[in-house]
Order: sequence, then C-alpha cells, then structure tokens
Amino acid sequence: MIRKYEIMYILDQDVKDAKELSDKLNGILAEGGKIIESKDLGLMNFAYEIDHKKKGFYTVVIVEATTAAVAEFERVAGIDRNVVRTLVLNTENLQNYEQTTELSKTDMTKFEEERRERRNFKKPFNKNFNREDAPKAEAPKAEEVK
Repeated sequence: MIRKYEIMYILDQDVKDAKELSDKLNGILAEGGKIIESKDLGLMNFAYEIDHKKKGFYTVVIVEATTAAVAEFERVAGIDRNVVRTLVLNTENLQNYEQTTELSKTDMTKFEEERRERRNFKKPFNKNFNREDAPKAEAPKAEEVK
C-alpha cells in the first residue's frame, strides 16, 4: 500500500561523498514509490553532540512509497555508519498535520543575535559596593591579657 511519508536523515559530517550516499538512500525510496520533493539542507549544527560529532548533513524527503520501501530504507540507514539519525513520519496518520510542499529553513539570525548578546553580557562589578540597609559588621573587641 502506498502512503505519504516525510523523511529526514542526517549524514555524518566526515562522510567522503554525502551526495552519493544521499542518492543511494533516495534510490531505495524511489524503487518502492515516487519522490515528491527532496531538499538538502546542508551542513548544520546539532542541538547536542551525537557520537562526539557536532555537525551533520541534513536531508528532507517527501515521498509516496510502500511500507516495504520505507522499511528497507530504515534497515539500510541503520546499517550504514555514516547515517547518524533518521526520522520517518507517516503523514497520513498524523492529526492536524499540514505537510508543506515548500521546505524552508527556520531563520535563526534573530535567535543567534539574542544569544550573542547574552553571552557577551557581564555583570557590572562595583568594588566599593555598600548596601545602606545591610547591617554593619563590627570587629569584636579584643580582651586585654594580664
């Protein structure tokens, strides 16, 4: 049975030929259906380290394929060490899911500027800072030794 899927996979940043591996994975999906759209998002940072890696090549594929083709894709992607992560969504079964035909990257420039401002922020240090309402500490009086 042919169903509609949205598939994202991440390839290792150190892979020698990312385009060749991406074509191989897309070919598996094309054998059991048809690829509606495929978009390489390029080399992007991970939110957290995966297997001591900080970056990877992201690819999003919208495909109409059989469940056997998707299962074969997941099997091959799981075996290949250059595939870091995969995500397969059956968009027909998701409620309130509107699949986009135009893939677009989130504009992160605003968030990066805010993050940069927070990183460079330093608290002002006042060496002579005295709180007027704070109790003053007095040194205890020394007793005379006779």
